[in-house]
Amino acid sequence: MSELDHERMWAFARDLLGRVGAALDGDAVLADGLDAVLDVLEADRGIVFVSEPDGTTRALAGRRSRRPLSAMEREEVSKTLVREAMTSGTVVRFDALMHQAPSASAQSLGIVAALVAPLGLGAASRARGALYVDFRNRSRVVDERRVELFVASAAVFALLLEQQTRHEHVQGELSEAKSHLLDVRPAPTLDELLGYGSLARLSEDVELAIASSAPLLVLGESGTGKTMLAHAVAAASRRKPVVRVMLGASDDLNTIASELFGHERGAFTGANTKRVGLVEYAAGGTLVLDELLNLPSNAQRLLLDFVQFGTFRPLGYERQEPKRADVRIIAATNGDVQAAIRDGRLREDLYHRLAHFEIEVPPLRSRRDDIPLLAERFLARTPRTLALSLDVRRLLLSPALPWSGNVRQLERAIARARDRAFVRDPEAEALLVEHFDARDLGTDGALRVPTAGAAPAAVEMIGAKWQHLQNERSRIDEEEKDLLREALNAASGVVSRMARDLGIARTTLSSRLSALGIRASKGNES
Repeated sequence: MSELDHERMWAFARDLLGRVGAALDGDAVLADGLDAVLDVLEADRGIVFVSEPDGTTRALAGRRSRRPLSAMEREEVSKTLVREAMTSGTVVRFDALMHQAPSASAQSLGIVAALVAPLGLGAASRARGALYVDFRNRSRVVDERRVELFVASAAVFALLLEQQTRHEHVQGELSEAKSHLLDVRPAPTLDELLGYGSLARLSEDVELAIASSAPLLVLGESGTGKTMLAHAVAAASRRKPVVRVMLGASDDLNTIASELFGHERGAFTGANTKRVGLVEYAAGGTLVLDELLNLPSNAQRLLLDFVQFGTFRPLGYERQEPKRADVRIIAATNGDVQAAIRDGRLREDLYHRLAHFEIEVPPLRSRRDDIPLLAERFLARTPRTLALSLDVRRLLLSPALPWSGNVRQLERAIARARDRAFVRDPEAEALLVEHFDARDLGTDGALRVPTAGAAPAAVEMIGAKWQHLQNERSRIDEEEKDLLREALNAASGVVSRMARDLGIARTTLSSRLSALGIRASKGNES
């Protein structure tokens, strides 16, 4: 074993710091550091352990001869020495040449010497992990200089471990935040959601809500499109990010408060890291509270305080002044809010705070005339669209279909019918009644196409009129595009000026421009 002089020690220090600096943001930082330590100490194996919340340890990185250790090789270490270093908070040294009795694992693995150092920032800090190296060649002597250099290396690895832990925590928070973002994929525009004659009154109410930052309560049965409407309102209001909270996942007040408002490290048992709440993620944007009536009454008080004052306190937050977040709240529920207030399941004061604007999305069965157009729009979103046959139109309009799943059920039924059509005939051009399954439409037995007492000739006349209307709609859309482009040019590309010239609301105009694929130049959309 070669002598470790000061020149080699300083060369190692420069090499180690150089590797750390070069790989500080990469996955190889711990592996490169271990290779440097093993090289200068002439050790056989090196492992960085991290302490888990349940008290166990996990091998974060392991090396030997400049290659990673296998899962089995990571287990072939003296766990006794690792536990001792983690518990005592001091460097543990084992050397058979110093007549120390080896542990059973060290003896069975042929370990003749080992060094273990706890990894923590500061003398008083709890060990977050451990740096372990061992020697399995009896000709190698672990002298004091090597021990000194190992201890100095542990200080560097403590910093690396802290950075790695924080990186994993940040990545976890980012993944969690992304899981709650509603705008991770394109959503239907307001025109696509509300562009039906039966929803004219609803469209007016939505226009009022868009122009404000006050809370909005969206009511409606499951599947009517409440969440999509909330997202479209947020997009039209330009209040992003849009963060969704699924209420009712837990009845525990700490869990709910932590999800909404976050917590500090050590706020409760198991709170090993700081957590940013969804309210803070949504700052400056929109917070969509899905299924409001699932929120337990003890948590409703916390939400009321935030809605009323715009302030909140993460669990364990000890500063005198609370945190603030400018958030537009849109709540949604498929329940009966008035019955919930009477039963004590919903605080009346919270209801009045959230229902500054209240919009109810009607069930599909009350707007049956919209069903064929809805079906066509669902088909138009697919790469290869299909026409709706006349019998399919009559089937979908049948009063015998309950549509208990509302628009969501219709979308699923159309998608499944389209899949059957192309499986049976890859060159299919139209959707036929035979492509539908009665179960998808909420009925039993064979599907019956109603005639509604109309004579066959009258039915054909209705179909011809419908087709004429579709042709006219396409022609009118093209004329509207030409007119809007002309108006946009006249307004120098400024949408707000264009809206004034046309005498319509800017949000309505923006939604229509988007639906027709007309884009204003960036910076001229206001």
